[in-house]
Order: sequence, then C-alpha cells, then structure tokens
Amino acid sequence: MATSFATELREGYLQVAGFLCPEELAMVERARDRVNVRAPERDRLLAQIVCAYRSGPRQAWGPVILDLLAPDLIVMLQRFRPEPPTIDEDEIRQQLVLEALRAVVRIRLLEDGRWTRVRLFSRTYTRMLRWLAREGRRQRRKVSFGAEEEE
Repeated sequence: MATSFATELREGYLQVAGFLCPEELAMVERARDRVNVRAPERDRLLAQIVCAYRSGPRQAWGPVILDLLAPDLIVMLQRFRPEPPTIDEDEIRQQLVLEALRAVVRIRLLEDGRWTRVRLFSRTYTRMLRWLAREGRRQRRKVSFGAEEEE
C-alpha cells in the first residue's frame, strides 16, 4: 500500500478545498476543531455540510465529509480484517467510503444536527458488517472449477 487511508482522505479534501468559498472553508475548519468547538456545535456544522453534500455538488462535498469523518473511519477500518484472496484491504477501504457516503445521503438529520457524527458512524459500521457477512456467505457458496470437475 503506497499511502495510508488517512493520507488518501486528506489528499481528497485538499484537492477540493480550493473550490470552496471562504465561508465554507471556515465552516469546515470549525467542524474539525475539537479543542475550541464543543461536540453539539460540531454536529450542527456537520449536519450543515451533510445538507450541502445532498444539495450538491457532491464531488466537492464528498471529500470534505470523508475528511471530517476520517478519525472515525480509521478506527472503523482497524476493526475489519481482510480475508484473502477475495477481500483485501483496498476493497474494504473502498466499501467503507461507499457506505459512509451512502449513510450521509440516507440518515435522517435530527433537530439542530444532534448526534450527526454518531449516527453516521453507526449506520456506516452496521452496513459494513452486513457487507462483510454477505461477502462471506457469497464466497462460501462458490465452488472452485477443479472441485466441479471432480464431482
């Protein structure tokens, strides 16, 4: 693996940061600030960014959201183990990004953005567990070409 997952997420954000206006950049920085901004305010800001993603352009806001969720996504990634030869770490990373962005589109936002980060994390984690279970079942059902010929 040439780069770490955290580096990839950060690079994605840096590629689109130039397209955001100064007000949007300030909102993203406040949503990222875990020292001076309390969790409820960060959740409210994240909910605003989720709304911006939903209304578009998604190509600009997707990397922003992934960068904001990066600490949670990295923790989550460490919980999943590749199962070679079918599920490698790159595939788990891709699916994790897909499920995170799917959660961004599908979760219901609560009043004032309460619990946005927790709800995104929970939905993404649940969907990843289901995907891994489904992939495991699919792989167990497969029969190798050599085994078919022997029967």
